Amino acid sequence: MRILALASFAAIALAAATPAFAQSHDHGGHGDHDAAIQTTPANGAMGAAPATFEAAFAHPMALTALVITPRGGDPIAVAVPSAAPSTTVSVALPTLAPGAYTFAWTATGADNHTMTGRVRYMVH
Repeated sequence: MRILALASFAAIALAAATPAFAQSHDHGGHGDHDAAIQTTPANGAMGAAPATFEAAFAHPMALTALVITPRGGDPIAVAVPSAAPSTTVSVALPTLAPGAYTFAWTATGADNHTMTGRVRYMVH
């Protein structure tokens, strides 16, 4: 019973510590760019294989790279077409088989600052 209570507490603590979106910034001191970045698929979500990857930014960005890594598999570089910076960016995805994936993205702003992030998603 005590082990079950500890396991439940650990699961709740982990869930509370997991953000609704995944992001990291390399923007050379541009503190005004620290607003939330929302992605589709969302970090930690699971469901059908997504047809596109989308990211919404507080300031215009251009998606410059997207790499999908299946758990235990080789990274898949997704072709990202050149586009003008926008507050919402998207790119078509290859067909994903059921399994766990990490999407690693890079975006660049009009002022050349860079943002990166990782999203974990499970295809059922």
